[in-house]
Amino acid sequence: MTDTQNKITVLGTTSWGITLASLIAKKNIAVDLWARTEKEAYEIELAREDKTHLPGIILPSLITVKYSLESCVKNSKYILIAVPSHSFRENILNLSKYLNDTQILISATKGIEINTNKRMSEVAAEYISDFQYSNFSVLSGPNLAKEIANGLPASSVIASSNHTTALEIQKLITTSNFRVYTSSDVPGVELCGSLKNIIAIAAGILDGLQFGNNAKSALVTRGLSEIKRFAMAYNAQEATFYGLAGIGDLMTTISSSYSRNRYVGEQLSKGESINTITTNMTNVAEGINTTQAIYSMSQSKNIAMPITSMVYRILFDNLPPMVAFTELMDRELTSE
Repeated sequence: MTDTQNKITVLGTTSWGITLASLIAKKNIAVDLWARTEKEAYEIELAREDKTHLPGIILPSLITVKYSLESCVKNSKYILIAVPSHSFRENILNLSKYLNDTQILISATKGIEINTNKRMSEVAAEYISDFQYSNFSVLSGPNLAKEIANGLPASSVIASSNHTTALEIQKLITTSNFRVYTSSDVPGVELCGSLKNIIAIAAGILDGLQFGNNAKSALVTRGLSEIKRFAMAYNAQEATFYGLAGIGDLMTTISSSYSRNRYVGEQLSKGESINTITTNMTNVAEGINTTQAIYSMSQSKNIAMPITSMVYRILFDNLPPMVAFTELMDRELTSE
């Protein structure tokens, strides 16, 4: 029997939002998928396909695409937010108008808000109740939407300070091809999901420069060390870095042709400007804004982050990639 009284709401017609909505709907659960404009909602609902973000993926019949946020939220126990980080604040503000204390929020957004340098859970805390914050959950891991949407196997992590809530969401989202693990480390899972995008941009630059596998392995190893050093300064748990949200997500993002952040790096290595690159992209590469935020945070806490600093200078100071990597290799020698 289809559960329509306790349907799920997914905010965002991003490729990840549509994929998560499809996973849940295939479990015989009704899903309201919220679109940001009435035109977009109508077009996707009519075609039963998002031809911009996930062409060829037909929406399950239990997904209803809507523009009315109030209608989506009504009767939804779980609300899954899959919007770009730069619009997260606006969306959580609008969402908060219709929430009640029986509803649980799940963030599938990877990124740091520029200007405030806040994680998504910290942004949400400004607008939601104590109950909602204590149950706020974060989904992250090596999850390329196109692969999962096409039925390929994958795993992810759901992090919440409330273990019972994490277990409920784990059961809700897990399918035969999508295995979900639980965690209590909300800061660590959020930071890993954000920081790996910076390393992915650097990896794309290496690939574009044809620096080879040795250089890329060194980059990943030192990149993970950099992620760990930063995140532990912000109260993350060390074990998180060696799990799916940490090294798992990092490995996927630096190697896949589907990786938007890796693509940005490749284009930078060819001399393309960041404005040209982003203008020609359909989806958002979170690593660009994240680099700006993490660089600012690392400077304020005096955390050594040479790879992040290099990517920042390439993105925002127009430093040529070859010059940047020469400087990186010429730094003072130290122990591992």
